[in-house]
Amino acid sequence: MKNLFVKAMISVAALIVGYGAMVLPFHLFDNLTPMQMRILFFTEIIVYFLIVSAFFLIKEAKEENKKRTLALEERHNRRVAKRQNELKGIRVNNYDIAA
Repeated sequence: MKNLFVKAMISVAALIVGYGAMVLPFHLFDNLTPMQMRILFFTEIIVYFLIVSAFFLIKEAKEENKKRTLALEERHNRRVAKRQNELKGIRVNNYDIAA
């Protein structure tokens, strides 16, 4: 039920945003001068560019964090394996003298 409600809310929000996106430019054609329309157009392009750049930067940061985490985990595993190899065979009469 919750999933259905979420999907319905997303659909309603998409319809409202779509309606606003279609009505606003036609309303502005009547009220703005050609110079104001050019300024608005370039402002929109800059805003879209900034949004796309933000998404790429977030995605890149997540990938970099994942790589760093994997590298730290690999380093830890190598250190643990090295320590285990150093402690192999340090037993006398079935007692572990390394501890």
